[in-house]
Amino acid sequence: MFNLLVAYGSDSWNKGEYRFPKNRVAVEYTEDSISERYKDLQADVLHELKETPSLFCVEGEDAPSRVGYITDILVLGSEVTIKFSFDERILPLKEGSMEEMFIPLGLGRLEMHRTHWAIKEGDLFSVLAKKGIISSENISSKAQNKKLQQPSSLLELDSNRANKEQVFIVHGHDDIAKYEMADAIKELGLEPIILHEQASSGMTIIEKIEHYSDVGFAVILYTPCDIGGKRAQKMELLSRARQNVVFEHGYLIGKLKRNRVMAFVKDMVETPNDISGVLYIELDKNQNWKDALKKELKSAGYSV
Repeated sequence: MFNLLVAYGSDSWNKGEYRFPKNRVAVEYTEDSISERYKDLQADVLHELKETPSLFCVEGEDAPSRVGYITDILVLGSEVTIKFSFDERILPLKEGSMEEMFIPLGLGRLEMHRTHWAIKEGDLFSVLAKKGIISSENISSKAQNKKLQQPSSLLELDSNRANKEQVFIVHGHDDIAKYEMADAIKELGLEPIILHEQASSGMTIIEKIEHYSDVGFAVILYTPCDIGGKRAQKMELLSRARQNVVFEHGYLIGKLKRNRVMAFVKDMVETPNDISGVLYIELDKNQNWKDALKKELKSAGYSV
């Protein structure tokens, strides 16, 4: 199975994001049985669609077609927005090359002249191998089950495609610290992303984090919102950040890399001692932390 995505305009696939009308997703040029499963885009099938290889084309083949994967799907009302990444191991398919693959891929001629997202039964990589577009030697028996493995660039955010006009804020229950940080980011001409202020659109919390954290930088606010300590006869309770803050800190280090995640601490709050090499900046009353923030944003490629 593979996704066939046909967009309008030769530059449609240049930005890593594209929007379809929902009534053209998994409906047109899609077998009824497949359409019935996927057309409502319920949460349980979104992961399947992201695991499925995708063929990205433009109407009339006015630009080369590309092979890759969908990395994120957001359903908002009557529109579906996808984010994606091309498999750079597969060269772009020249204009007009799709015509000789219509039959083996199960495509209709009119299909390439209408913006839509269809889901096809065919084996995309086998067809590409037979046409000499990819080498059959590169398709191992293991890869035949799951097709080509997703490139490693899909496992972490590509810094070149990250939104460098937004900064993701991880916070606890300290609203003063949260909005002070948001204001400081706005002063630099950037947009702060605070998760609970973003539309849920039926997504779980972790799905929202995945979707809205496609940014070039994140700040983590360790504020004394909880207390805890080692289990002992004389337990010493220390101020701690919320558990979600620690979890999201680790997640974002994995996604964005350590040099694009900055942690700030308020008062005598306990910090994780097993995340080596992490620098914690004090949220001091003189607001010297703002200079440190601006410096790190510049280092991450932001224009501030």
